[in-house]
Amino acid sequence: MIRIRTSKVLLLSSLWLISSDSFGQQNVSFIFVGDVMQHDGQIEAAYNKRTNSYEYEDGFKFIKPVINMYDIRVANLEVTLAGKPFKGYPQFSAPDDLAQTLVSTGFNVILTANNHSCDRGDAGVERTLDKLDELGVKHTGTFRSQEERDSLYPLMIEQNGIKVAMLNYTYGTNGLYVKKPLIVNYIDSTMIKQDIARAKELNADYIICNMHWGTEYKLLPNSYQKTYESVCYRAGADMVIGGHPHVLQPIEKKVVGEEEKLTVWSLGNFVSNMSVRYTRGGVMVGAAIEKESEKITMTDSEYWLVYVHKKQEGAIKQYYILPEFEYNTYRSDFISASEKDKMDQFFADSRKLYEEHNVGTVERKISENAELTQRYQQYLKGYYSVLVKGSDSLLVKPGIGKYLHQTVDSKGESFLLSGMWTSPEEAKGTQQFIMDCGLSENPEIVFVKPEGIEKVSE
Repeated sequence: MIRIRTSKVLLLSSLWLISSDSFGQQNVSFIFVGDVMQHDGQIEAAYNKRTNSYEYEDGFKFIKPVINMYDIRVANLEVTLAGKPFKGYPQFSAPDDLAQTLVSTGFNVILTANNHSCDRGDAGVERTLDKLDELGVKHTGTFRSQEERDSLYPLMIEQNGIKVAMLNYTYGTNGLYVKKPLIVNYIDSTMIKQDIARAKELNADYIICNMHWGTEYKLLPNSYQKTYESVCYRAGADMVIGGHPHVLQPIEKKVVGEEEKLTVWSLGNFVSNMSVRYTRGGVMVGAAIEKESEKITMTDSEYWLVYVHKKQEGAIKQYYILPEFEYNTYRSDFISASEKDKMDQFFADSRKLYEEHNVGTVERKISENAELTQRYQQYLKGYYSVLVKGSDSLLVKPGIGKYLHQTVDSKGESFLLSGMWTSPEEAKGTQQFIMDCGLSENPEIVFVKPEGIEKVSE
């Protein structure tokens, strides 16, 4: 298992992972997920008439504790945040609530260079950047001007004493373009070489190229991908992480010029409304590096397969992002027999592809980790929590948001909560914490069930 810093998730319910910092080593871990999409069906399903807003939090809850096991958490935003009218394919504009949910889930790097970057023209590019800036999340791939790109690119992230350069490029933008001074990073060998050279000037210890490329629905990389992977590595990149085909492609840990590299040809879909075989999910790829005596080594590389499960939950149809787990053991109606067949097929297809073509990575499963298993049982059967009377904007507030989560009941009423506990007695500590922080007056202990919230009498 990747060795990373312990990260509190939903107040004192973190996974117990030991930081190697305490032993004098510098290390950092990453997780990369695939395309975050919003087709018309997803937008319509997420709309909550009761609150006149879009509800995404519950759909991401099963992968939240996994995402927060890692230090640098990267997602490809394959939509614009261009405002109304919200629209899916072919020219996407998603509700701002989606981006807020990505941040509250734990993603701290958002990629914006992909074939849908220009879907809503100049205004769409600019508004997307504005909204990400408002959320306070790091992002890269598109820019308002050359001056902005010069000052912010490569995206430099310093974590645990290690400087990581994050780069992002796309093969194209569906024949749509924006006017100067706006910039979308296109895949270009000269530009990639210059950007990697700049990363080295900025003393980057590790360089990651995130590439939007490949042939849609093809399970193996094409010659274009192989050519530009080589360009990246010859210029000095350490990882190449790919997306766009909407299906999984292999993961390869390899040695290039006596240095260990990691290539993910395609991460597939993270969340979408696609339903044909191979497009129903994707992979979350984790890796860790360690710095000792100025030498960087890759200590781990692993992956988690995920499936998108569409389920009507009262007023809202959720698009749950699900790693493999025996969900129906704890909630018998969670996945229908026909949907379970599709889910099993996706996992079987993915493992067959990986058995034939993957090199040097290991699969992780929820059932291997007792803390994750307990969390999943709570999501499916119920748990005690503390009801916070406040705005959902608290979910992305630095220093506060990590202690909070949100859920919506079968009637469409939304609740802001803190903590997940097995008894009301355990929840009392969280209740006092919320009062001490001044987050809410009279926070109440509640029992959270799949269908709704029950107040607990004291």
